[in-house]
Amino acid sequence: MIRKARFERNTLRFPQKDFDMVKEGIVSLGIIGVAVVIVAAIFGAPYRPAITNQEIANQKPILVMQTAMGDLDGQGEMAAYGPPYNNGWHGVAQNIQSIGPFSPQTWWGTPYHLYTPNADVITPLTMLATASNDTPLQAAIQTYNAASYTQQQAWDNNFTNALNKATVQNGQVVVPSGQYGPVQLMMNDELALAKSGLLSGALDRETNNGVYRWNIQNDLLFLQGPALHQYAKTIDMRGGQWGINHDEQAYPGPWWLTPYTFLYQVPPGSTSPSGDEIVAYTIAILFGLLVLLPFIPGLNKLPRVLPVHRAIWRDWYKRLETTNACASCPLATSCNKEFHGPMTAAADHEIPACYDQTTSVG
Repeated sequence: MIRKARFERNTLRFPQKDFDMVKEGIVSLGIIGVAVVIVAAIFGAPYRPAITNQEIANQKPILVMQTAMGDLDGQGEMAAYGPPYNNGWHGVAQNIQSIGPFSPQTWWGTPYHLYTPNADVITPLTMLATASNDTPLQAAIQTYNAASYTQQQAWDNNFTNALNKATVQNGQVVVPSGQYGPVQLMMNDELALAKSGLLSGALDRETNNGVYRWNIQNDLLFLQGPALHQYAKTIDMRGGQWGINHDEQAYPGPWWLTPYTFLYQVPPGSTSPSGDEIVAYTIAILFGLLVLLPFIPGLNKLPRVLPVHRAIWRDWYKRLETTNACASCPLATSCNKEFHGPMTAAADHEIPACYDQTTSVG
């Protein structure tokens, strides 16, 4: 039985042209680099300084107090967050994302342990009381630590509710009279510490064996929750506002994040407590399909069904039609069928007319 010859795509049979890819790459990179520098120098880019607890404390002092109270009484976002920071408030975590039993968030435990009452309130205030020899503050901290959990919660709840009716007078937060125990004094000093800018240093107190400060986790997480959400809303940067997909001004944003951001605008990404996990794995699956597209039966036939290549190489196809180069080409049948079915063999000495560089579009 004689096996039918098939066309081999041996490019060496066709006319060759030298091409220095390294040189082209270096030249292209140089041109693009210069262009980027020139455009950046002329137009610049939107720049907003980092948001700090000092900035928020001076602009919205009540919000900072509410944030600190959430850290103290366990109602704040980070106090009950869950892994990798803690196991929630008294074992109840509110931010564990999962898809059924699949929850990678819990696999690593709590390597970045954060107990917000001590980390964000008690310890910074203790440092302040010691540094300033503030006897009333020292007494307030001792009173709070010595009280039962029930008593602490009663003070915390009373003051948290009072903040909903608070006003700002001469930069000070004024609340109605109530049974707040030492909490009111502690919160006033926490606010003063934040306004001074020293709260960041107190939150970042962890050091590398006492030499250099390197862990800024607590400072970054202190405003996590309502404080940052409210601020992001004012500049249209929240998730529901396509925040990660645009800049705060009229500048092009990261358009390549459009598919990722789109999933946050529709259910379940916009409604599920596990929205981040759902969106992340959806994108991962789609990216995996894209990478494996040439090997997936059915999907790898899409280029033949959707002739996008003809639109990209329209000049090439126009040239073939104009010069009628396919008429005498030994591969015409296979080419016309877009490589469907049997392919016609070509003799070693034959060069298809479509590769003849002497012809041109008239």
